[in-house]
Amino acid sequence: MFITVKFGVDDHILLNPNCKIINLAESLRDRCQCGPEVAIDLLDESGNLINLSDVEGSQDIATNYLKERQSYILVKIIRSEGSEQARYESLLENLWKRHPELAERLQKLSNPHVKDKWRNSVQKKVRGQKETPFSSPTKIRAASQQKNRLV
Repeated sequence: MFITVKFGVDDHILLNPNCKIINLAESLRDRCQCGPEVAIDLLDESGNLINLSDVEGSQDIATNYLKERQSYILVKIIRSEGSEQARYESLLENLWKRHPELAERLQKLSNPHVKDKWRNSVQKKVRGQKETPFSSPTKIRAASQQKNRLV
């Protein structure tokens, strides 16, 4: 049973996840030349973080979290001082060109409030449309359809 981890310019390694998580993380750091102080994680092909850093100190087996024959992107976790918010940076170069959907997902994970700000501005615009009186049922139907597309 093996997994593929992608990183660097176009590098990848095959790893056997039938080991303790701490050993898998150490092996990843060694092979990818990350220092022991670097917090890392894996992003699967669906755009989900495995959250290895949350369980790295445990004695759990990595196969409990990873699926065999899957490909993962190595990700660096950057935590700001005084903030619980983490930012994620792909260690696979040119992720936007190779996997744009994963790059977009990683950006959303790094900035979860950006979506909320966009949604709030759309809701304000829709509220403004609700307050406007309409003179015909056709205009009401068109406004309702536009609102459904925005939300």
